[in-house]
Amino acid sequence: MIAYIYRMAGSPAFTPAGQTFSDVTPSTMYYKEIEWAAHQGITTGWPDGTLRPVTPVSRDAMAAFLYRQSGSPAVALPASPSFHDVPADNMYYKDIEWMASTAISTGWPDGTYRPLADTNRDAMAAFIHRAVTAGVLTVK
Repeated sequence: MIAYIYRMAGSPAFTPAGQTFSDVTPSTMYYKEIEWAAHQGITTGWPDGTLRPVTPVSRDAMAAFLYRQSGSPAVALPASPSFHDVPADNMYYKDIEWMASTAISTGWPDGTYRPLADTNRDAMAAFIHRAVTAGVLTVK
């Protein structure tokens, strides 16, 4: 997912200043892209100092990545959650509500967002397409 976002940003020139995550070394695939995303504040990793680069990205974390890439804009939070399975106390509530408010994600027909489900490649492509079409992200 980080590689998608890095490429969407135009694959900017970037030289890592060091190793941010204990499990992402200079020999790790996408090291530069991961370090760029950490430098930009798009990813913060896990509290134990790891990124877990081969772990699937959940839909809630992906929402956070895209929200941060967009500049973390102000979000008018609704009176009640847009999705049955994302309560207001969810740590990614604002990020997911931003996805809904910009129509980047409409969730599932049953009214859920499924925040802990893995983000599939087809969904990520759709999210990026919708974000660009809505004008909240630009491809360089």
